[in-house]
Amino acid sequence: MNGNNRPLVKNQRRLTTQSRRSGLSCSDCSTTNTSLWRRNGLGEPVCNACGLYYKLHSVNRPITMKKDSIQTRKRKPKQQASDQQSSQPLSTSHSQPYSIPLKLGMGLGVR
Repeated sequence: MNGNNRPLVKNQRRLTTQSRRSGLSCSDCSTTNTSLWRRNGLGEPVCNACGLYYKLHSVNRPITMKKDSIQTRKRKPKQQASDQQSSQPLSTSHSQPYSIPLKLGMGLGVR
């Protein structure tokens, strides 16, 4: 299917997986709300932010960086297939996308 005729009912399986992890808290910042639970080197659960911070900096994430809400991405909506075809540029007769003019006698071994 093309995704336009999807049912509006949420999947019940997704709700049960969140209730399984309801008792977890991050061993670094003590948060209980995260988009993804990770494990540190000792096997303790850490939130996504603390896990990624440690992976990048090799230091535990400072408690001062803790936020009350999860930051989400602001993605652009996908275009329809017909919009994508019309937005593509028309083909040109040039075989190369651009050309660089050369000055005579420079870089061509002419002396």
